[in-house]
Amino acid sequence: ATSAEPYEVAVDLGGPAFRCSCPSRKVPCKHALGLLLMHAELRVAPATRLLFANEWMHRRDGHPSTHEPAESPDPQVGGDENVGAGPAASGRPARLGGAPDPQREKRRLERADRMRAGALELDRWLADRVRTGLAATELAQPDTWQRLAARLVDAQCGALANRVKRVATLVGRHARWHDDVLEEMAVLHALARAALHTSTLPDDLADGVHAATGLTAARDDVLAGVPTTARWLVAGESRVREATITVQRTWLCAIDGDGGSGRHTWAMLLAFGAFGREVDSEHQVGTELHADVHWYPGAVALRAVVGRLHSAAVASAVMPRPSSLLDAITAAGWAIAGEPWLERYPVCVDAVPTPVGTGRWMLADDTGAVPIVPGFWRLAELVSLSRGSPLTIVGEHSSEGILPLTAWSNGYPVVLA
Repeated sequence: ATSAEPYEVAVDLGGPAFRCSCPSRKVPCKHALGLLLMHAELRVAPATRLLFANEWMHRRDGHPSTHEPAESPDPQVGGDENVGAGPAASGRPARLGGAPDPQREKRRLERADRMRAGALELDRWLADRVRTGLAATELAQPDTWQRLAARLVDAQCGALANRVKRVATLVGRHARWHDDVLEEMAVLHALARAALHTSTLPDDLADGVHAATGLTAARDDVLAGVPTTARWLVAGESRVREATITVQRTWLCAIDGDGGSGRHTWAMLLAFGAFGREVDSEHQVGTELHADVHWYPGAVALRAVVGRLHSAAVASAVMPRPSSLLDAITAAGWAIAGEPWLERYPVCVDAVPTPVGTGRWMLADDTGAVPIVPGFWRLAELVSLSRGSPLTIVGEHSSEGILPLTAWSNGYPVVLA
């Protein structure tokens, strides 16, 4: 295990029932399966049952295992007491020493059923749209998308509902909008199918599916994990309005070195603001933190939360180390391969803003060029900072190109988002 402390795993052979302190949402998890394999091979030695296993057995309402004496280990059979399949396996890990909450378990299973039904309905809806064709007039009607999004919200698949709303904004945007909508529908299809089969996915990928469908790990559970301690530069910040919610992404870049990998270590901090109550910037761009960063589960380690601060934030004289456009886009490509529904990925490049005609601009270096996203309204300022020379730029890469967030001029950060 990669945890700082060994996972506590137990299996009740008389159930069977499983319990494990690992964050996996599969039941039984790989640790419980490994323990069962050891038991089948007679490699589990009799011993006094460990305290955590003994407490867990007592909480099971007097249903001890019938396969072992009271004083011998059950060594451990376990599970995080999550049962179910697909999104059902997305409950928080059981907390050690806490009494089971039947009402909470009932709510979790009910939510799992609703999420599974929502994913299934979404996949059927997508199949119907592809069968009838994207030229169908109903796709141009906002109510078509709003009804689907509302049903997904009812199914507690909020993240999927937000994606559906964003796809709706692509309809009719330009002459080739069908290509964009079909691409996004393909991602929705992949997510819907994955949400129905998370038990067959690798643990990290299943966690990413849970988050992308609307069920993420609790902050306290994330903070209980093993952190990455480093000096972090607050390299950029973006805000996106989604209906009545403002989504703020703050990008941290580790500046302690890359260990020879040649790649940046990024961490994304998410914050949300409701209508009339805008989100505040907790960390200012251009400052440096010496802090523990804890990672949310997922196939790509990106979303994180800052834990313990080892020193106060200070203005940084360090610039992020830029890479070529080729290397930056390659890193983004590998991340998207790991989680195909990833919408944004941070990049830090040395590039020159270059016009390509018809009002479009690109960032270019000697390895290639990438479009600047349409509608970037600080373009004149970016060009004046560059003056035709390479400029260190931190931005977000998406399917539309790169959105510049911060540029460094004479060693000082200029916020562009």
